Amino acid sequence: MSGLNGLIVGELQLSEQYLFALTNAGLFRADLSTMEWQALGFEDTQVLSLARIADHHLLAGVQQQDDEGYPVFSLYETTDAGHSWLEIKHNFGHYETENEQGKNQIFRAEPPFALIYEPDSATLYGSGYDVLARSTDYGLSWQVLHGGWGMFSQPNTALAINPTKTEVWSGGQGLIENPLLYQFKLQTDELVEHHTAIHQVLSHPNNLGPAVVYSIRFFADQPNAVFITGEGGIAISENGGEDWRNLLGDVDFRFYYDVLQDPSSSRLYTAGWNKEFDLPQPLIIEWSDDHGQSWQSFQYPSSSLYGGVRSMVMHQEQGEHTLFLGLYKGGVVQVKPRLP
Repeated sequence: MSGLNGLIVGELQLSEQYLFALTNAGLFRADLSTMEWQALGFEDTQVLSLARIADHHLLAGVQQQDDEGYPVFSLYETTDAGHSWLEIKHNFGHYETENEQGKNQIFRAEPPFALIYEPDSATLYGSGYDVLARSTDYGLSWQVLHGGWGMFSQPNTALAINPTKTEVWSGGQGLIENPLLYQFKLQTDELVEHHTAIHQVLSHPNNLGPAVVYSIRFFADQPNAVFITGEGGIAISENGGEDWRNLLGDVDFRFYYDVLQDPSSSRLYTAGWNKEFDLPQPLIIEWSDDHGQSWQSFQYPSSSLYGGVRSMVMHQEQGEHTLFLGLYKGGVVQVKPRLP
């Protein structure tokens, strides 16, 4: 076990020295050499997104509440590793509308539910409800790449940049529980929508039921491959989105938030979450040694663990591999897998 027990870990991020955890009760960081957790701020606040410019320079999107209990979305910056935070006065999600007196009012329709920083171009990307935007001034001003502010959609929380850094992929779920998956080509500003194709792959045969995209992953040994996880299992395109197939089908309506690949063996790892908000559930780790053709699983022997997995990262050091799993109400656990 690793800590933060009882917290909902929405996302884990890994740097060379630290493991970051975005939770429903703040932002935390653990030094990988000691695995001692340090609170970086936003106590009792849901941290939605995090962009790491450097280990000491972070941007965090958070959801707070006003005095009447309504959500308030904010974007903060620290340049001293979380010792102090400054709220950014930005235009992400801002749109103007006219009130009854004919005066313009500015509303903030949404926060960046996902953030990612591309260091070579010093560009920050963020996704909202159904919008992708970029910033070249560390989140102060944003340019919409596709979609628009205040769109009718569920939060688009999946965001990734392809290995050649020529495409930004984003996804989530629409209002009618339909999956959304976008491929934006940076060199041409071309937008490709994969909604229908991914819906067919992630749904039961002959039944386009609910589906959602939770993560988009790229791995170094397959530069043209795109991995998608969500409600409905795991899908892959081996040709940059031209064709899709299912790697792991819908198993008892289990939600798959993430997938990893061990670069030394090409073994795939995943773990899911049953849609259970209040009761413990088993921690089940699944892996494939044949590129997803067949899967094996291990269930951790505990009946009290909140074992639903929301995020996964892998740390490698001196030939040793460690999986870190972010759990729903279970904090963070670490697993040292046996390699093939």
